[in-house]
Amino acid sequence: MNKRYFFIFALYVGIQSFLLQLIDQLIGKSLVPGGHNGFVFIAFQGWALYFLLGSTLRGAVTGFCGYVMGILFAVLMIAAASAFSGLRLLAVPVTALVIVPVMMYFEYAPWLVSNVASFFVGAGAFYGVLNYVDGIRILEAAWIVLLYCSLGLISGWMTIWFRKQYEDRINAKK
Repeated sequence: MNKRYFFIFALYVGIQSFLLQLIDQLIGKSLVPGGHNGFVFIAFQGWALYFLLGSTLRGAVTGFCGYVMGILFAVLMIAAASAFSGLRLLAVPVTALVIVPVMMYFEYAPWLVSNVASFFVGAGAFYGVLNYVDGIRILEAAWIVLLYCSLGLISGWMTIWFRKQYEDRINAKK
């Protein structure tokens, strides 16, 4: 796209960012009690993930499923770390040593759940919410992560959709 026309696209992405921030401020604090500053960071992760997974519906589905798998593995790691609690400082590292190699084998799973990188993104978002929101429960954290992941994936789709429409319109005028 020519620089001359790029401003409209950049402004559109800015408006999307504005809307995500606004949605977060309107709903974020009402999702769970306790102190937190919102969850829009997860939407921005999902937005970027949409592009990293090829900017397609299939990629979005893979990304969403990756977040689900990441949350499931994170919950499994929490349970396993509890089982290894006698190891004290080594409980979480040993848990990672046992579970992460298993998780890595999902690279050979069907396409829906084979993007292991998205597992790490989903697990990281989940741990972030679970560890930094006072009094949150596992299901609440999972729901919030998947809601905001969806907002991000939809934003990624809207970005690509708008750009294609806009470029087609510009090219039609030439």
